[in-house]
Amino acid sequence: MKKKVQSSKLKVQSFFFFILFLVSLFQFSIFNLQFFIAFASDETPFEEFPILTPLSSPTDIAVDRSGIVWVLEYSANKIGRLDPSKNIFEEFEITTTKSETTDMTIDKDNNLWFTEQEGNQLGKFNTRTLKFEEFDLPVPGSNPASISTDSKGNVWFVEWNRNKITKFTPPPHSPSLNKGGIKGRFKSYDIPTPMSQSSGLACDSRGNIWFVQKGGNKIGMLNQESGKIKEYEIKQALSMPMGTVIDSKGNVWFCRLKDKKLVRLNPDTGEFKDFPIPGKKGVQRMAIDKENNIWLALRYENKIVRFDPDSEIFKEYDIPMKDSQPLAITADLKNNIWFTMMSGNKIGKLNLSKIESISKKSDLKGKVNPPEDMIKR
Repeated sequence: MKKKVQSSKLKVQSFFFFILFLVSLFQFSIFNLQFFIAFASDETPFEEFPILTPLSSPTDIAVDRSGIVWVLEYSANKIGRLDPSKNIFEEFEITTTKSETTDMTIDKDNNLWFTEQEGNQLGKFNTRTLKFEEFDLPVPGSNPASISTDSKGNVWFVEWNRNKITKFTPPPHSPSLNKGGIKGRFKSYDIPTPMSQSSGLACDSRGNIWFVQKGGNKIGMLNQESGKIKEYEIKQALSMPMGTVIDSKGNVWFCRLKDKKLVRLNPDTGEFKDFPIPGKKGVQRMAIDKENNIWLALRYENKIVRFDPDSEIFKEYDIPMKDSQPLAITADLKNNIWFTMMSGNKIGKLNLSKIESISKKSDLKGKVNPPEDMIKR
């Protein structure tokens, strides 16, 4: 499916009769025509792109090196593709029905990888051929979750029910290998802490895999060379650690949900330093841009928050759409911030090139502009 949207600076009234004309012109067409409204204006750094399938539950988002935005639609069992340069949106159905796919990442070749909890599989989507591949996990009921890739193209994920971190080495581009010999491409590592409830996998520049342990109240690090896992105990009891991002200096960042703190871990010294997060209801997801700024999605505060690690200052950005419930968040190569809206069923963009020109917090508003085009579904 494809959709095309363009923002317009014209007022809504000027398009009223134009839209009526299009509807009447095509009402007997064999195509089902639709449009959606984009939020954008010169007065706001925000832009919003509705997702084609209603109630899709967009649980994860990623941007590839070409600037294409990919979104994981949990309830719709689809992967969505937004090309911001052409304003085209497409959707692709995941092969396994009711796969319960929640987490997604992009490898060095721009392939998408995702975990299928109900399907007990790893999924791959080739962004060039637009084809899916799925790989069965060796052990039934593993409940794969959280996912990341390293610089060599290995795929890492958590086997939640087995309390393991597992590496998958993708096979060569040969369909015959997909039926047999796949089990040998999985290698699992036992997490020392029982029932660790690990998540938030992230790979550092040395190839180490970092993760948080909600059940263990620890930060874990898997050394690929030795295969050993080192754990860093969090002093605050039952802190509910969430998310993991790594800056260019090798510092590991995560959030403590219980006391609403952003935390920096220096792996060399083992020192933790925390920073109080604005708001009252805590963080849902986090991301990092190429300037080492930390970005937080405050789902129930309806805000996107930036933390500058140099000045140690937070800055808040209110999302124009009320109760949009931002969840997944990521940064593109231009440092624009992309996020999903669970309640709004949209993809949101925070354009950083416009932020510096807007000095007042009250200016961060969106305008509803009708699209110029309607396109075949």
